[in-house]
Amino acid sequence: MDKTFFALSHPVRRTLLERLAASDLSVGEAARGLAESPSQITKHLRILEQAGLLARHREGRVHRLHFEPAPLAEAFDWVARHRDFWRTRFDALDAYLNRMEATDD
Repeated sequence: MDKTFFALSHPVRRTLLERLAASDLSVGEAARGLAESPSQITKHLRILEQAGLLARHREGRVHRLHFEPAPLAEAFDWVARHRDFWRTRFDALDAYLNRMEATDD
Protein backbone atom coordinates (compact mmCIF):
# COMPACT_ATOMS: atom_id res chain seq x y z
CA MET A 1 0.00 0.00 0.00
CA ASP A 2 2.93 2.35 0.63
CA LYS A 3 4.00 1.97 -2.98
CA THR A 4 0.47 2.75 -4.14
CA PHE A 5 0.27 5.96 -2.12
CA PHE A 6 3.77 6.96 -3.21
CA ALA A 7 2.86 6.34 -6.85
CA LEU A 8 -0.26 8.50 -6.48
CA SER A 9 1.64 11.29 -4.75
CA HIS A 10 2.93 12.89 -7.95
CA PRO A 11 0.65 14.78 -10.36
CA VAL A 12 2.40 13.42 -13.47
CA ARG A 13 1.84 9.84 -12.33
CA ARG A 14 -1.81 10.59 -11.58
CA THR A 15 -2.17 12.09 -15.06
CA LEU A 16 -0.59 9.02 -16.63
CA LEU A 17 -2.99 6.75 -14.74
CA GLU A 18 -5.99 8.85 -15.76
CA ARG A 19 -4.97 8.52 -19.39
CA LEU A 20 -4.40 4.80 -19.07
CA ALA A 21 -7.73 4.29 -17.30
CA ALA A 22 -9.42 5.38 -20.53
CA SER A 23 -7.46 2.97 -22.75
CA ASP A 24 -4.18 1.18 -23.25
CA LEU A 25 -1.55 3.50 -24.70
CA SER A 26 2.01 3.46 -25.92
CA VAL A 27 4.57 5.24 -23.77
CA GLY A 28 4.65 8.11 -26.26
CA GLU A 29 0.86 8.42 -26.30
CA ALA A 30 0.65 8.38 -22.51
CA ALA A 31 3.39 11.02 -22.17
CA ARG A 32 2.19 13.33 -24.94
CA GLY A 33 1.95 16.94 -23.80
CA LEU A 34 3.57 16.40 -20.40
CA ALA A 35 6.40 18.77 -19.52
CA GLU A 36 8.72 15.93 -18.51
CA SER A 37 11.85 14.58 -20.13
CA PRO A 38 11.81 11.02 -21.51
CA SER A 39 13.99 9.90 -18.59
CA GLN A 40 11.55 11.44 -16.10
CA ILE A 41 8.63 9.70 -17.82
CA THR A 42 10.53 6.41 -17.65
CA LYS A 43 11.09 6.93 -13.92
CA HIS A 44 7.40 7.72 -13.34
CA LEU A 45 6.35 4.63 -15.30
CA ARG A 46 8.76 2.45 -13.35
CA ILE A 47 7.27 3.70 -10.06
CA LEU A 48 3.75 2.95 -11.33
CA GLU A 49 4.88 -0.52 -12.43
CA GLN A 50 6.52 -1.25 -9.07
CA ALA A 51 3.27 -0.28 -7.35
CA GLY A 52 1.43 -2.71 -9.61
CA LEU A 53 -0.70 0.07 -11.09
CA LEU A 54 0.32 -0.57 -14.66
CA ALA A 55 1.49 -3.43 -16.81
CA ARG A 56 3.74 -3.05 -19.81
CA HIS A 57 4.08 -5.32 -22.79
CA ARG A 58 6.00 -4.95 -25.99
CA GLU A 59 4.58 -4.98 -29.46
CA GLY A 60 7.72 -4.94 -31.56
CA ARG A 61 9.54 -1.76 -30.58
CA VAL A 62 6.46 -0.19 -28.99
CA HIS A 63 5.83 -0.52 -25.27
CA ARG A 64 2.09 -0.70 -24.56
CA LEU A 65 0.84 0.31 -21.12
CA HIS A 66 -2.23 -1.06 -19.37
CA PHE A 67 -3.80 0.32 -16.18
CA GLU A 68 -4.10 -2.22 -13.35
CA PRO A 69 -6.64 -0.92 -10.78
CA ALA A 70 -6.36 -3.76 -8.24
CA PRO A 71 -3.79 -2.06 -5.94
CA LEU A 72 -6.17 0.86 -5.53
CA ALA A 73 -8.73 -1.37 -3.76
CA GLU A 74 -6.49 -1.79 -0.71
CA ALA A 75 -5.81 1.95 -0.60
CA PHE A 76 -9.53 2.75 -0.95
CA ASP A 77 -10.36 0.35 1.89
CA TRP A 78 -7.75 1.97 4.13
CA VAL A 79 -9.06 5.47 3.37
CA ALA A 80 -12.66 4.36 3.97
CA ARG A 81 -11.80 2.83 7.36
CA HIS A 82 -10.02 5.99 8.46
CA ARG A 83 -12.73 8.25 7.05
CA ASP A 84 -15.33 6.38 9.10
CA PHE A 85 -13.15 6.54 12.22
CA TRP A 86 -12.58 10.29 11.93
CA ARG A 87 -16.21 10.98 11.03
CA THR A 88 -17.25 9.21 14.25
CA ARG A 89 -14.67 11.13 16.27
CA PHE A 90 -15.69 14.49 14.79
CA ASP A 91 -19.37 13.71 15.39
CA ALA A 92 -18.55 12.97 19.04
CA LEU A 93 -16.55 16.19 19.32
CA ASP A 94 -19.41 18.15 17.76
CA ALA A 95 -21.90 16.65 20.22
CA TYR A 96 -19.56 17.45 23.14
CA LEU A 97 -19.09 21.06 22.00
CA ASN A 98 -22.84 21.48 21.56
CA ARG A 99 -23.40 20.20 25.12
CA MET A 100 -20.74 22.57 26.46
CA GLU A 101 -22.26 25.48 24.56
CA ALA A 102 -25.72 24.62 25.92
CA THR A 103 -24.44 24.61 29.51
CA ASP A 104 -22.72 27.99 28.99
CA ASP A 105 -26.04 29.63 28.06
